[in-house]
This record gives sequence, C-alpha cells and structure tokens, in this order.
Amino acid sequence: MGFRDRSIRFQGINNYVPAMVSAASVLHGAPSPFSLGTPAAVSASAVASATAADAVATTRVAYSYTADSTYGRTLRLTPSGDPGNAAAIDIFGEDYLGQPMAERFTGASGATAILYGKKAFYRVTHSKIVTASSNAVTWGIGTGWALGLPYKSDVAWAKEAGVFVPLYKRDFWSFADVAGAAVGGGPSGAWLKAPCPGFAKTLEQTVGMPAGSTNDPVVTVELGGVAIVGLTVTGDTSGAATGSETTDVPTTVGYSANNRFRTGDLIEIVIADADTSGAIRVGLEITPTQVRLPILTDPQTLTTGDPRGTYEPLMTPDGASEIVVGLVGDNAKNSSGNGGLHGIRHVVA
Repeated sequence: MGFRDRSIRFQGINNYVPAMVSAASVLHGAPSPFSLGTPAAVSASAVASATAADAVATTRVAYSYTADSTYGRTLRLTPSGDPGNAAAIDIFGEDYLGQPMAERFTGASGATAILYGKKAFYRVTHSKIVTASSNAVTWGIGTGWALGLPYKSDVAWAKEAGVFVPLYKRDFWSFADVAGAAVGGGPSGAWLKAPCPGFAKTLEQTVGMPAGSTNDPVVTVELGGVAIVGLTVTGDTSGAATGSETTDVPTTVGYSANNRFRTGDLIEIVIADADTSGAIRVGLEITPTQVRLPILTDPQTLTTGDPRGTYEPLMTPDGASEIVVGLVGDNAKNSSGNGGLHGIRHVVA
C-alpha cells in the first residue's frame, strides 16, 4: 500500500505531536521509504549574503528562506572577516512541521572559518544578535550538507540519484602499520581516503617494537594539507613496552571547519622523523556524519543537534538528484514522557 510522502502543511501551524506513538507512513517492523527531495548544492548565502554582525545586541533581521529539501536542511554561517571576539547570533525559524526552533552560532576572535549548524531548518524567519562583533564584519547565512528527517529514526538504507549506497552510521577505526625503518628514515605517514563524510574523533599510536630511540615519533593528522588543531600523539618507542598505546582528541571536538571531510577526501596521518625508532601502528577513529542519530537531550538547547537526526549524502547535492532513505521509526519516550516519533521538542530562545 502506498502513502503520500508529505502532506500539505500551512505556515504558522505547528503540527508537532508530543510523545507521538505511530504514523500512517511509518511501517511496523520494516524500513519506510522517504524522499528528502533534490537538494541544491551547498550555498554560502542562500538565506542572507551580509547580515551585520556588529549590530547592537537584540537587533533583529527578517528573512524569507524555505529549504530545498523535503524535511529541512542544516545551515552554515560565514564571517566576512575576523569578528574580533566571540560574536554570537541566534537563527530562528521552523522545522518541516511548523514547529518553532532556534540555533545559536558563535564565532571566535581571529577566526574566519565557516560555522556549521546541526539543526534542520525548513524555514528561516529571522536572526537576532546575541553578542555583537567588535569588528565591522557581516554574516553570510547559507545551507549546509545535512538534510532533515521526518521522524526520530535510524536509517536502514539509502538511495542517491537512483543508486543504493553504502551506509556509515557508527564510529569506526582505520589503522596503518609503519615499519621502524620508515619512521626512523625521515618524515613518513599513511594516507586514508574517506569513504563517507565525517570528522576525526581520536588518534592512536601503538608501539610495535621499542628500539631505544631518543626521538619518539610525533604523529599528527592533516586534512587538505592543514593539521587538525590539537590532534597529536607521541608514542614512547624509547622505552615503553610493546603494545603500549597513546591517544589524543582535537582541541575542538566534533564537526568543524578544521575537522570535517567529504566522501573521497584524503586524510594524511603524518609521522615526524624519529631516528632509530621501532615500528608503530597508527589508527584514526572516524565519526561518520552520513547518518546523525537523533539527539535525545531534554530539553533541547540552542547548540544541541537535531532531535530527529539528519542525513548527509555521499554524493554532492546538485539540485537534480533525488535522495531517498529507508527509516526505521523510534517512538520511544524518556522517563518524563517526552520524545516519540517527532522527537524532543525544539528549543526557542
């Protein structure tokens, strides 16, 4: 039996159902197909090209953006220059249900990197300055890579541009063994090709054979030739026992401009020269963002992820290729009776 993928929903009407138990479009005991539409390429200014970041606090700017994906899409903010401080702005709108929602974006002094959002907006109505930038810069407000989902669920399968694609849903490790001669003979390393979009979570170095080296190998990770800040391990090959491990995480944990990659991007694990070093094994734990699970935090905050989860396609959105996912609904509620198929209620600042 077929079903209509999405019914008409009028702007201004909130269709969110607290603790929702069932829906006609969600099959029991099997994945249900949902089209996420034919989203366009990511844009730096689909919502606004230049919103003043140095306006006084509480300044409000109206927008009229509607997502190009059936159930909404994440946002991205780009400062035109160094804000000079931790400038912050709240973005307001609605999800595909018409449920009011908001998300906070905070920059940093000296940083001009893109800020990536976590929540899937269907409409963006306005922004409000929380902390004005100390420098005269603007915010470019555009679209991100991740697409919203209709229900709190897990993705069982996905089809992109008419082709079924592999799924990467949980953290996984990728390892490489490097001989002592390579480590001691000069800068070396290993190359990984990202099978999915995601970010580096943990770096690990394991001592294969202590060699009495006085120069323990320093291992870092680079994306596009740029090191992930703070992600460094130095294994004790001079005296540690075989099998000893050293691990580290980035300074800024999670998905960020300095720590994100797309399908097919090259990830370089760089090993500095360490004369007379023994063999080592290096490993990188990757968190895929192809499927981001629903965030169950109750109540939601301005910086938590989407309460129904998101899907980031392996392919590059082009405005013509349809993205379809098979979802297994999760109608579970927490001890307070909140949750259900529509997830935890969105926060509104």
